[in-house]
Amino acid sequence: MDFNSIGFFQFDNLIQTRTPFLLVILDNVDLNDWYKSVTKMHLDNISLPSTPEGALEAVKGKSLPPHFAVVVLDRDEKSAPQVAAMLEQAGFINSFYVKGGFEGLLIERQQ
Repeated sequence: MDFNSIGFFQFDNLIQTRTPFLLVILDNVDLNDWYKSVTKMHLDNISLPSTPEGALEAVKGKSLPPHFAVVVLDRDEKSAPQVAAMLEQAGFINSFYVKGGFEGLLIERQQ
């Protein structure tokens, strides 16, 4: 399922350029130490905390068009790929997950 995964560079680029997308955050991942000011406001506006079980209904509750980008981030990539696949099967055709989860972002960010 790597075809719809993104890494740190792509993830950070989406946030830094304030690209419109919905970030589904699982496992209480906190990115507030990474982003400040206007970028943090963008992150706050696009973030949707959820559980893997509630993610589909939470995204549907946003009434997004099916082509709107949705990125799923969890702590360690255990549930995000399945959630992204579930969203895609439900019609959200631009669903992605962060490869390696938050732990993967930490490693890539240091390289």
